Amino acid sequence: MKGYARYIGLPSVGPQLQENGAVPVSFLKTVEPPEKVVGPLGAEDTSSPGYGTDWIGLIWLTLLVALGLTGFERLEHFLFPGLNSPQHQGVTVCVGTIAAVVGTYYATRRLDRVLSMHAQAEKKLALERNVLRTVTDNIPDSIFAKDKSGRYLLANKAFATIHGMKSPDDLLGKTVFDLFPEDRAAELYKDDLQVMRSGGAIMETERTAVDPIGKLKILQTTKVPLLDKSGAIVGIVGLHRDITRRKEAEHRLRQSEANLAAAQRIAHFGSVELDLVNLEEPEKNPLRWSDEVFRIFGYEPGVAEPSRQAFFRLVHPDEVEEVRQSLDYALREAKPYAIDFRIIRQDGAERNIHERGDIIFDPKTRKPLKLVASVQDVTDRVQAELQLQHANEELAEKVQELERRSTEITLLSEMGSLLQTCKDAEEAYLQISAAAEKLFPNWSGTLCITTASRTAVETVADWGQASQSDRVFAPDDCWALRRGQPQWFRRGEKASACRHIDLTEVTESLCVPFMAQGEALGIVSLQMRAGQEAQEPAAPTSRQAERRLAAVLVEQVALALGNLKLRESLRNQSICDPLTGLFNRRYMEESLEREFSRANRNKTSVAIIMMDIDHFKRFNDTFGHQAGDTLLRILGDFLKKNTRGQDIACRYGGEEFALVLTESNLEGALQRAEILRQQVQHMSVEYAGQLLGSVRVSIGVALFPDHGKTIGEVLRASDQALYRAKRDGRDRVYSWTVESVV
Repeated sequence: MKGYARYIGLPSVGPQLQENGAVPVSFLKTVEPPEKVVGPLGAEDTSSPGYGTDWIGLIWLTLLVALGLTGFERLEHFLFPGLNSPQHQGVTVCVGTIAAVVGTYYATRRLDRVLSMHAQAEKKLALERNVLRTVTDNIPDSIFAKDKSGRYLLANKAFATIHGMKSPDDLLGKTVFDLFPEDRAAELYKDDLQVMRSGGAIMETERTAVDPIGKLKILQTTKVPLLDKSGAIVGIVGLHRDITRRKEAEHRLRQSEANLAAAQRIAHFGSVELDLVNLEEPEKNPLRWSDEVFRIFGYEPGVAEPSRQAFFRLVHPDEVEEVRQSLDYALREAKPYAIDFRIIRQDGAERNIHERGDIIFDPKTRKPLKLVASVQDVTDRVQAELQLQHANEELAEKVQELERRSTEITLLSEMGSLLQTCKDAEEAYLQISAAAEKLFPNWSGTLCITTASRTAVETVADWGQASQSDRVFAPDDCWALRRGQPQWFRRGEKASACRHIDLTEVTESLCVPFMAQGEALGIVSLQMRAGQEAQEPAAPTSRQAERRLAAVLVEQVALALGNLKLRESLRNQSICDPLTGLFNRRYMEESLEREFSRANRNKTSVAIIMMDIDHFKRFNDTFGHQAGDTLLRILGDFLKKNTRGQDIACRYGGEEFALVLTESNLEGALQRAEILRQQVQHMSVEYAGQLLGSVRVSIGVALFPDHGKTIGEVLRASDQALYRAKRDGRDRVYSWTVESVV
């Protein structure tokens, strides 16, 4: 208020506010236009403290002059005894005149000095008023003064602008009732009266106002009583300060704090402050927790007293020492830290906490002032991470399982493809064992096939460690064959083991039967031998997967072996004579093409022996066609038993048979034919309990390439030789000659 008091006429050397806060009215002067400043603000002040004439000095001067004249008059008779009365009067007049002149000169000098000092004081006062007016008109705060009736005595430009006035002079003499609506004016006037009645109390209030451009302002108003010289209250002095920005900043700060608090509640994120007063004894340092820290620790905000001891009472017992060492190290080394730990709340709930902190230093001394840390409840995140880790592990297991399944499917597909190309069962057995070893690397196994007689089961392939089990066993020795279902056995469990398995070596086994067209073809037997077990027991899901895989393998095996059996049956039907079991004419012609080609390459020969039963029609007429079939069947068995492995015996048609002798010359073929003819003579044929008599055959022999270059030519040559033997009396052997041609 000091600057404002000087603006309204208060001298800089006098007091502005009394002890009770009132402003003396004696210092209030009428607002005058500022005078032009003549001298600089820093000119030296040579005036005395007073502003009026020095009457005491003049009185003393008059007394001195009077005393001087009186003393001179007394001494005049002693100094000038010879002067008469008129002369004495003349001297007195002269001395008095001189004293008057001297006194007048002195008084004039004194008056001039006083007038000069008064002029300088007026200039200085005008300068101060000019400065104060300039300052008050340019400060943002609004200043005003009112009398007891509420009329404005003074105002600055800011106050006039707030109320829409062009000049402060436009406000002089007006009241609040001229500026505001009646209700608002009455309220303001009531406040003024309350200030004047308070006896000097300062009133501070806040109110809103609308500036000339229509923008809402928030004003802080300060009012104090105005006193006259006698101390009586004659009005008020007030100040309006625009606090709109401050209020907006406070509002934004409160909103920011509210948002921060909400964010901390949502994120379970709180803050901690620790004043580093005593680094040697951390327990004595003041500690503050935010509201969210209380909630994270399971307290209502402000209920518990934040302290280091209270904090460590919450930390999980298994992690107290680790957390203590981390915090002490951070305080001792003045370094940032980050720790994860668990707490146990009062309700027994366990929560995961992540705390991160740093040290704040004094910018000048670099001395640590406080530790600021954030505390976050990361339980949900930790649980989510654990769930994610578990899901990832499950996913990895699923991926591995899918990779295994993909590998198994690939192996099964490759095995199926290879089995389709196998010519016979022996090749199929090798492919099955190779695939099974890859599909079950931790198991040993065997492939067992039921014999055609259905009385035995024979091991045809195996893989893994060599087995000491029986390679041939009865079908009843295997539970899988007896039940027609897979049989699982594990040592120590209540399950029956198959008798064909050596229990001294096997700790676990699985036998799976495979069927084709309702017929049990055999089993796939998987065996876990001692020393093959994994260090950890296999999971039940793994064993179930292996059982399913074994079932799929068995299906593939059953299908492949069934197809091979069917293919072999169809092939036999297509190349074999159903009555004699010998190859038929079609197979012989296919074989001759192959053998002739090989003979051409190897520069060798191939002999064809054509054989016909003599008087076979009479035999049928005498004993019947069934006896004739018996004879043909017995002759077929005879030829199969008495031919080499590389030779081909076939039924050429009716009672006619043919033998293909590879890598044979004509002499050897004739010799072989003669032996066969003689053996046939000694062959005994019995039908329906009676002997059918001796059998005779006629034989013709032809040689490739001597007797023909093609199959047809050689067959025709052997046939011509046969007919020549029949014409010449039967029961003989002829080779082809020119005479054989009819």
